[in-house]
Amino acid sequence: MLKPKTMVIVLLLVFLTSVSVMAVETEQQVEQKGIFNGTFADSLWTVIAFLVLLAVLGKLAWKPLLNSLQARQDYIKQQLESAETARKNAEALLDQYKQQGVEIVNKLTAQAQLLEKEMISKAGNEVAQMKRRASADIEYARIAASQQMWQEAEDMLLALSGEIVGRSITHEDNLRLLYESIEKLRREQAGGR
Repeated sequence: MLKPKTMVIVLLLVFLTSVSVMAVETEQQVEQKGIFNGTFADSLWTVIAFLVLLAVLGKLAWKPLLNSLQARQDYIKQQLESAETARKNAEALLDQYKQQGVEIVNKLTAQAQLLEKEMISKAGNEVAQMKRRASADIEYARIAASQQMWQEAEDMLLALSGEIVGRSITHEDNLRLLYESIEKLRREQAGGR
């Protein structure tokens, strides 16, 4: 048994063939009758053939064609919506990456400034420590030089006092005179500052 669509197509072909056989006339008959000359039966068969053709095409061609066009329109609309959604997501992602980039730059800038401050502080501490060591070294050298000077002064005074006073002063007297002289020099030096 034939499918309904196939059966309709076969019937339509048979009908159209019969209509076309009836409609075929010789050139002479057309010239005599004219285009609008004809019988009512010819007009009726033409209208029926047109209506059948219209119904068959409407059922077999127009509806599927319209359904296909509607499906294509829906597909294009869906694709446009998904493209718009993808564009919005891409813009949001770009904004997010820009924000992350700004945060990273700010974080690195803060770290660089902190590192700079630490290095400056460390260098300042090292300089201060070097100054303290230099001051301590200078003070130590000053004290050592002062003690050496006093020692040389003591040695010179002992030698000088022995020559000036002579051999009659005892060693204890020399030391006492020496310490008194040193003390007097220190007071004069301290008073001069």
